[in-house]
Amino acid sequence: MLKNTDKYWILSVLSLLISGLVTTLSYFSTMSIAKDYFLKDSIKNAQNYIEVVATSIGSSKKKKELKEILERAPYIEKVSFSSTNPIGKFQLKKELLFPDGTSEITVTLNKKEISRKAKSLTQLIAVIVFFISTFFQIVLLLLIRKLYLSPLKEIKRDIKDIYEGKLKKLSEKGSDEFGRIRKSINKMIDSIKEKDTRADIISQFISLLTVGKGFNDEFVSLMRKVLEITETDGIIIGIIQDNENINLKTITKSDKFELEKKLNELEGIEPYILELEKEVETTKKDILSEKEKELGIQYVFGLPMKVFSHKLGFCLFFKESPKALPQEDKNYIRNIAKSIAISVETRKLISELQEKLKKEEKLTETIIKTLVRGIEIRDSYTRGHSERVAFYSKRIAEEINLSKEKINNIYMAAILHDIGKIGIPDSILLKPSKLTDKEYEIIKLHPILSYELLKHIELLEGALDGIRYHHERWNGSGYPKGLKEKEIPIEARIIAIADSFDAMTSNRIYRKAIDKKKAIKEIKEKAGIFYDPEIVEVALPILMYEEPVGLTEEYLDLSIIREIEERRLDYFLRDSLTGVFNRNALEYVYNLMKDKKEAFSVYVVDIAKLREINISQGWKKGDEILKRVVSMIEEKFKPSYIVRYAGDNFVFFINETVEEPVVRKRIEEIEKELDIQLSFVELHNVENIEDLKKELTRIEL
Repeated sequence: MLKNTDKYWILSVLSLLISGLVTTLSYFSTMSIAKDYFLKDSIKNAQNYIEVVATSIGSSKKKKELKEILERAPYIEKVSFSSTNPIGKFQLKKELLFPDGTSEITVTLNKKEISRKAKSLTQLIAVIVFFISTFFQIVLLLLIRKLYLSPLKEIKRDIKDIYEGKLKKLSEKGSDEFGRIRKSINKMIDSIKEKDTRADIISQFISLLTVGKGFNDEFVSLMRKVLEITETDGIIIGIIQDNENINLKTITKSDKFELEKKLNELEGIEPYILELEKEVETTKKDILSEKEKELGIQYVFGLPMKVFSHKLGFCLFFKESPKALPQEDKNYIRNIAKSIAISVETRKLISELQEKLKKEEKLTETIIKTLVRGIEIRDSYTRGHSERVAFYSKRIAEEINLSKEKINNIYMAAILHDIGKIGIPDSILLKPSKLTDKEYEIIKLHPILSYELLKHIELLEGALDGIRYHHERWNGSGYPKGLKEKEIPIEARIIAIADSFDAMTSNRIYRKAIDKKKAIKEIKEKAGIFYDPEIVEVALPILMYEEPVGLTEEYLDLSIIREIEERRLDYFLRDSLTGVFNRNALEYVYNLMKDKKEAFSVYVVDIAKLREINISQGWKKGDEILKRVVSMIEEKFKPSYIVRYAGDNFVFFINETVEEPVVRKRIEEIEKELDIQLSFVELHNVENIEDLKKELTRIEL
């Protein structure tokens, strides 16, 4: 593609060509006019000259003298008397009256002289036209360069700086289109900065709360940043202490206070949220307690805090105006609430572990495995991962003849290497699709979080390096420190190989396991790039031919495992109202259909005027319609999967092609049964998930 400067010079050349074309056209058009002009002028001059000469001669008898005098005129080429030749364009016939009689004379004009004069005049006009048109073309090009090309270059340079991470606001000079572009870019910069700030606050919450620092001044400062970003005026955090007591922490923009209460003494909206365990959004003042009214609350967005089914308390964001929060702020607050809930649970785990250590003064393998299983219960797709990594790591350490103490440290580090994942929000940890850059940055915190969780436990001191650096890579491309080669502790180099192998050979929600041979090939190819080549050489036979033994995966029976799977699915992939998959599961469901390697069809159903129904007949009626629509789709179409893609929009997949009239008839049956209107679309050309998302976006718009 041509650059702007290239286009400018092409335009300049074209302008010169246009000037030349205009000059050429003017030359040929002027030539004819000039010839006519000089011809007429020559005829007029010839006539006058003949009259004057003839009068001065005075007699027709002096024809020879008359002829010689006339032929000396620059516009007369030939003179003849009593000519019978036809009169042409360049000939003039005239009858002269002399005192002694009349005489007819024919004059032939000088055609070459007339053409020469016409050509000279035409050339002069063409040169003038060329210079005038070229002058104005150059002026126009200079104006284009100054008014458009230069500002565009400046904006391009500013955008390049933004792309490189230099979020410096532009000068909003001028009120023209470029000024408006700069204003739009500044708005984009403000939006990027706000999103970065939001992500940074989430990251700080995870770091602060997961390591057990609690609700200190740093937490209060972060919480006030959240209030500022979401334009809320305060938050009440209720944390259940035991079966009878709850701790209430209130933070506003200018104040903070804490209160211990009995659970049965709660009033206002707080017991309502705890009892229903659902989000509450309201502007009704009559359900607020006296204390809540004293805070000037006019709008409340409250969320229960829980991990799986374990009720931990609630978060109640409030405003002193009745204006509702936008959806973006609600989603952000939900993540904040989840982070706080996870931190509360983590602190309890840490507290319990520390209490156990104080009582027993030692850390047993059983306690460690119990803690690790707590993480694996949260994400059951990784069940047994830590124990398998520990087995492989221990065997590799034994093969390279490390000391018994070192082997034990490596085993303990491998068991605990992922414990920091307990501090990663479920929305990231359980996400079935590709992580964003910001989400990946948060995932990369887990080795540091693991280290922070365990660094004060004396008996684990020798295992900390293996835990902290197990994601470092031989070529320096790893994290958290970017260590290279032998800078990486040997414990971490061993665990990195075992961890990668087990990850590749285990099923995940977002991909299937690969067989051992492919995993071995992958590790072998990455030796000297990601992994220590000497350790890889020792590890490959162990990874290929040895099976982990002594694992205790029977700690959960199958019924509990299924319950955990359902809860995990409900938490992230299920729509709580209809029971079908939610928007987050679209890519997961699409991949399930593709994995079957069978033809399938994709349909979209949209409930018309559901918003009006909710307003006129109530949300309960709208919820009932949503559930009935799902039920009828299942009955009429027998779909493999249904995804609630938007509030009133469902995508479903079937393993057959249904004729259009049949589809229309079934839809009409649903409409008649439920007394509603449905819009229905079959999606074509969805060869991959991106095509599907584009089609759904187009339908939404």
